[in-house]
Amino acid sequence: MKIAGWILVVLGGLSLLGAACAGHSVFGPIFWLGVGITLLYFGNRKKNNEDDKEQ
Repeated sequence: MKIAGWILVVLGGLSLLGAACAGHSVFGPIFWLGVGITLLYFGNRKKNNEDDKEQ
């Protein structure tokens, strides 16, 4: 989940910059940026839960 999250964050950020510079709608890139951030959040939360179970 974390790898996919980072990929979506990078692609969403780049497409957000491109859309903003070209004057196109930025709602699509913001959506994918949000999905990537959400995947990173859940990936980190899953890792923290596994670490807590081990202790």
